[in-house]
Amino acid sequence: MYLVGFMGSGKTTSGRILADRWEVPFVDLDLAFESMSGRTIRETFETHGEAYFRERESELLRGTATLARAVIALGGGTFTFPENVRFVKEHGVSVFLDPPFDALAARLAEKAADRPLFGSLESARMLWEARRPFYKMADWPLDVDQETTPGEVAGRLALLLDPGNAGGR
Repeated sequence: MYLVGFMGSGKTTSGRILADRWEVPFVDLDLAFESMSGRTIRETFETHGEAYFRERESELLRGTATLARAVIALGGGTFTFPENVRFVKEHGVSVFLDPPFDALAARLAEKAADRPLFGSLESARMLWEARRPFYKMADWPLDVDQETTPGEVAGRLALLLDPGNAGGR
């Protein structure tokens, strides 16, 4: 299962909980990139640029094809590239975690310094609006309101797709 959505949508937290429940590996592409490169995403953007990061991100995504079953949290921009959308659709099931922007803004305010594309609330809203059409290409949308806990999201994901009959990840 590939979790799709904007930064701060709960992909990592909910994905970890779901992977633990299903007893399958959990991969967060952003964390995997940082672990493998020894740099934060922000540092990579600053030293090598976004295009370099996106190439490495796509390589990491393709590496998930070797996993028989897993929960994979995509970076906020991963699913905005057609080749990545095709890959995900060929190798698993995608779910768009879709909280309202106000909930995202509240979450992101605490971590804005870590997010290279979060310049201001206005620029974040514009990026969110630009990415939503791509996110909506996911197999399943999952509305998440501000009060929904990560455990509740994981529970809803588990009900949506049981790993025994998910047809992939």
